[in-house]
Amino acid sequence: MSGMTPRESLATQGFAGPFPRFASPEVIAELAAFFADLLERQPEQPLYGRYSVRDWHLVNETLRQVMTAPELVSTLAETTGADSLVLWRTKLFEKFPGDGAIDWHQEYGYFDGEEVGGHRPALFPLNHSGQWDWTLWMALTDVSEDDGVMEFVKGSQQAQYPKRMVRLSESGAYVDPRNRVRTKEELLSRAANNSLILDIDTRRVFEGVDADKYTLEELFDQLETHCEDLLAVVTEPFELEPGATRTVPMKAGEYIIFTERCMHRSRASLPTAKPRLAINGRYTLGDTWVYPQRTTRDTVDGSNLDISKHRCVPVHGTRLNPDNAYL
Repeated sequence: MSGMTPRESLATQGFAGPFPRFASPEVIAELAAFFADLLERQPEQPLYGRYSVRDWHLVNETLRQVMTAPELVSTLAETTGADSLVLWRTKLFEKFPGDGAIDWHQEYGYFDGEEVGGHRPALFPLNHSGQWDWTLWMALTDVSEDDGVMEFVKGSQQAQYPKRMVRLSESGAYVDPRNRVRTKEELLSRAANNSLILDIDTRRVFEGVDADKYTLEELFDQLETHCEDLLAVVTEPFELEPGATRTVPMKAGEYIIFTERCMHRSRASLPTAKPRLAINGRYTLGDTWVYPQRTTRDTVDGSNLDISKHRCVPVHGTRLNPDNAYL
């Protein structure tokens, strides 16, 4: 961190770390195996009634213990300077050999699902000035420069970069299932249980379609036609000075803390790379209102999940928003 403290690094560069592993190698390996199995079986997430890679810390006790561990929370509080924090979301980030980059993006704190065309804020801060939410990204497998490594634009959290709407298939939020699905049966099954394209409702894409009449490639074409009308937000191209970015290779169990306002991406994974697994935890100030739409009958968030059973997990301090639902 070039002589800076973690708090100074976060304030000036937008990110801090990597921090050393605190959980045992056995625990990290257990979580990696859990998520590898989850990706293979695609079970229903009990909270959401459908397959999802989100919020398994509310189901898996080991994951919750890791994401709320005293060693981690102490580092998080010291680095952010926050006097109260709640863990409000976790999400698995997998990358397979040959997967493309997730393009440059930044999030100004509301998590409304704009990356997939959503417009439903998940967070409402009581204090709009300053920083009030942070992401902790933990490697569950070793991450080299070839394995879809994270990359940050240093200091980019100081500016909000222009964005525009494009077709979903042209954005980094769209991961082409051709790279992962090998049979018609798998394609139809994953479309039906919403595990085909992250955060996109595909349950009715092949409704009424006689799959026997089409090849796998023709069914992929039908999926693309379905997605043509879906929009997503991308960052407008911007110039980078030499040395403006930093990649962060990590060993399993190491983690980095950053503000989502910092421009970041994950690079493409080489065809010869190994699968990459990582979990992120999103933490916000304790008085932030999480999922304000919970007060209405409309409990579907910007990523098409019903959050009526979602709960926040207090991890630091006592200043909590009484309107939130807690574990």
